[in-house]
Amino acid sequence: MVRDIGVTTPEQRQLEIATQFYGLNLNVLNANSENVDHALNRALEQEGTVAVAIEADALGMVNHKTLLRSLRHRSGGSVPLLVLGITAETNPDILKAWSGGAVVGVRRLASPLQLRYVVGRVTAMSQQLRDLEMPFPANDAFYFALAESDRTRAIMSVRNDRQIVPLFIETDLGQQEVFLLSRTVHSGDRVEGKADSVESAFAKVAPVMMFIKYCAGERGWHALHHYANLTIDDPWLREPYGHLSYKRLLTEMESHNFHTTIAFIPWNYDRSKAETVAIVRSHPERFSISIHGNNHDHEEFIESPSEQIADLKQALARMERFHSLTDIPYDKVMIFPHNIGSEEILEELKTYNFLATINSSNVPTDRSKLSDFLSALRPVTLAYGDFPSMIRRPAEMTSPNEFIAINAFLDNQLFFYSHHAMFEKGADAFNGTADAVNKIEPDTQWRSLGEIAKHLYFVKLRPDSNYDVMPFSSTFELDNTFARNVTFYVTKPESSSTPIASVSVDGRQFPFELRQGNMDLQIPVQAGGSSNVQILYKNDLDLASVSISKSSTHVYLLRMASDLRDITLSNFSVGRAITDSYYKHALSVRRVLLWGGILIVFCTWGAWRIFIIVKRKTSRRSTPEVFSHSLKIVTRK
Repeated sequence: MVRDIGVTTPEQRQLEIATQFYGLNLNVLNANSENVDHALNRALEQEGTVAVAIEADALGMVNHKTLLRSLRHRSGGSVPLLVLGITAETNPDILKAWSGGAVVGVRRLASPLQLRYVVGRVTAMSQQLRDLEMPFPANDAFYFALAESDRTRAIMSVRNDRQIVPLFIETDLGQQEVFLLSRTVHSGDRVEGKADSVESAFAKVAPVMMFIKYCAGERGWHALHHYANLTIDDPWLREPYGHLSYKRLLTEMESHNFHTTIAFIPWNYDRSKAETVAIVRSHPERFSISIHGNNHDHEEFIESPSEQIADLKQALARMERFHSLTDIPYDKVMIFPHNIGSEEILEELKTYNFLATINSSNVPTDRSKLSDFLSALRPVTLAYGDFPSMIRRPAEMTSPNEFIAINAFLDNQLFFYSHHAMFEKGADAFNGTADAVNKIEPDTQWRSLGEIAKHLYFVKLRPDSNYDVMPFSSTFELDNTFARNVTFYVTKPESSSTPIASVSVDGRQFPFELRQGNMDLQIPVQAGGSSNVQILYKNDLDLASVSISKSSTHVYLLRMASDLRDITLSNFSVGRAITDSYYKHALSVRRVLLWGGILIVFCTWGAWRIFIIVKRKTSRRSTPEVFSHSLKIVTRK
């Protein structure tokens, strides 16, 4: 990157974020230094150079003819050129020269309302973002006035309520790819700012992320597959469970191609009904089971550390019993009830060889959200105990396309969740979202949480034609999707104090090194093959010694109250109102039981009154017939 002055501009910060995200190095040159053209030429001679970026304010200090000549004659082929940070103050003559006459002016678009990005149909750049609209991070923007040319394509535009204008374009300058990007962040503003989600973070760096991904290709971090999952919290295996019908949902999954994980409460391990067990067991490609707490009471993961560990052990023992009773496997992925636990319990999940945890937040309750902007672009983090903590999103979101497209573009997994109430109006409630996922990224694989956790890694091409690997889970499956034998160079963070029991590849012990808080592995995999890597940690788990009894009256009443809420109350409007209040106002279990009891008494009283009324009417209708019959008998005598 070439910049004008020796201070970090918003454009430089955007490039730093994008290059770090994709695992590249950013080499910064000052345009006011001597021999900047010579320094650029040396950088282009390096095999690892994938692009050149020049800030608009530095254009006048770079000889564009010399640079273009170096690009054309570069060993290994030319690389794309990006000019960024263009404003209305950029010298129009210089801009005309660098754009090959494509840009004839730069203007300003302002709006009292927030502007919106519109992604164009430049397939190699836009990919899953094609035709997407998303918020622009300001109320005004610079845009290009373009000459008539079939050489120029709008990659991204910005719109208000009256017009759509280009701000990120591609053109060619003597067969050289040239990209031009106007300033998208006000000078002096911080790029990072507040980012509450992947989508809001991406909007602040979107054009530069698209450019770097395009240039990096295989040499940037990327996933080998796209994955998605729908999780339904709480049900046990009965037909139906509230508004969830396993039979009907299976029909919709097969028709619209998606997969549902049941977040199963281990306390219910021995309650499964044979018919529902048969449905789930015979369709592992559509149904799966993960662990949802232990008792699912309100305090099980805010208790003392020893009690939390006891809950983890009991949850595993109960799930093993569930497996032996039903012959249905389960994934060691923890979905915490209500809220994610503390960092300490995440470390214990790692100790007891869980694959991951997934919740509405990936930040432990006793920790603050990371200030690192890069972490906002991934729904998974290893920042807490070196254990993968992932974010999931409500399945009922009204406009899912932005979430789907941005995360698919970033190679992030798509995790949706809900409860049985989502299907109140029918088993087809999720079909629209599933269809959107499959349309935006047709290669999406709908899998269980465990299967996705095992493929939760990114790869990038090395200079020696092998691949670096950045895994998250302690158990992962390396897929060689290439037409040649490949060695995967795995680097996994292992900075915690959790002792390692063993490392195996395809069931065989495998050598490893621990250096500077990382585990390094070199794993050869044949073309088209795969290898299963498993890192196990030392712990004191002895399932045979763990009691799975249901000795707590409090937990029993809570689970019965939950069944009452989901299976019985959900069938009545009054019951649904009670449930809504429970979630909105955090009603106590005692109040739910009280109101549920009142509803049952009311319904029982109503049924009794109806029975009495019907009985009386029946009695009145039958009385004249008896009297008449009696008269006839008397007359005959």
